[in-house]
Amino acid sequence: MNISKKEKLWLSILGIVTIGFIYYQFVFLYLEKTVENKEAQEREIETKYNNAKDEIEKMDSKRSKVKILNTKISDEAKGVYPTVSQEHIILEIDKLLKDNGLEGGMEFDAVELDGVDVIKKSDKDKGNLKSTIQVIADKYNNSYGYSKDKKNSDDLESNTKQESQTTDKAKSNEKSNTSDSTKKDDKKNNPNKVIKMKGKVKFYGTYENVVKFVKAIGDREKNKICLYGIGMDINDISWVKGEVGIGVYSVPKIDDTISDYLNWTLNNTYGKSEPFQLNQSAGNGIKAEVLNSDFVISVKSSISDLPTIMIGKAYDTLRSTYVYADANDKEEAEIVLTKQGDKYYYKYKTGNTSMPVDYSGVGNEFIPNGDNIDISISSESKIDDSDKSGLKLNIVNNTNKLVKVEVSNDDKNNPRVSIDGDNKNISVSQK
Repeated sequence: MNISKKEKLWLSILGIVTIGFIYYQFVFLYLEKTVENKEAQEREIETKYNNAKDEIEKMDSKRSKVKILNTKISDEAKGVYPTVSQEHIILEIDKLLKDNGLEGGMEFDAVELDGVDVIKKSDKDKGNLKSTIQVIADKYNNSYGYSKDKKNSDDLESNTKQESQTTDKAKSNEKSNTSDSTKKDDKKNNPNKVIKMKGKVKFYGTYENVVKFVKAIGDREKNKICLYGIGMDINDISWVKGEVGIGVYSVPKIDDTISDYLNWTLNNTYGKSEPFQLNQSAGNGIKAEVLNSDFVISVKSSISDLPTIMIGKAYDTLRSTYVYADANDKEEAEIVLTKQGDKYYYKYKTGNTSMPVDYSGVGNEFIPNGDNIDISISSESKIDDSDKSGLKLNIVNNTNKLVKVEVSNDDKNNPRVSIDGDNKNISVSQK
């Protein structure tokens, strides 16, 4: 069979089209889909890579935020016990009694889970509160010429019975309403339960020593003991005996405070070290260098458990005036001191926080502790070349007082702390 040239051409064209169609249908489309899948995988991997890169870059910032939050939480919770351990509390109270010259004992109720006690009085009750003992005091004052208003004393005396009846009636009404309102008040005011334990401490000693004992309990910054009432009787001319109601509360801690507390013994002292690590100690436990300070600043390395920068008012045991920063770099901070009229004001800020939060005004009022405004800065030596944390502090002094800044324990070769400000009204010393 002879095929003409024209037929050969058409057959060639048909073969080429057939091969092209087969290639397109079974090869090209497959490769195209494979490429699209690979491109989608590439985009997915690139997105994951970018997200991971962003997370890594934010890691230091998140660590700093966690450290600052942990410090704030620890400061807020440091006033209560990490757990209620009756044995340890007995030892603490026994020591408080003996240190203040008292003899005594104690008894405790069962440990319970409950809300924090809230004592409230209605507006009506508040308006009717009067002391029936006032009659006795006024009669005494009138007898010795201390009071010119004798009629007032007579009126009070004539109203004593009426007041007593009113008080008894108020107490009766209060008891009848307590059972109905307690549960509602507890749920409304105390949504969170805490571990608590109440008890009584019986004491025997001089009145002066009783006052010291009560003051010692009130001065406790850590593991606060609440007082619910005190009663005393005269035992002889110079001695009294009585008992005081106490209560202790505990909340879970986020650090190792509970293990430190439970490992406590009579012969050793445990717990975290003072954040402001200054040299000498005063007899009351406050560091000697900050006794007359108005503000305190701590500068730490980035590997410390505490934030690298902490700024606050001296004697602020609740840390309510503190601002924080945490980074392995030099942090810029500012303190502005202002006098308006006869009053002094302060405000300060780091890169992230400020005190007060509204930084536009003159700040919060304070009373300087002396003729100068003293700022104590506690620093520490650098660990190695990678330790770059530090503080660049700008002080704006708009007062008539000299601002004295004392920097202690700073690195001598590569200081962490630098101070900017007007040299005419700011004095900086190293220790």
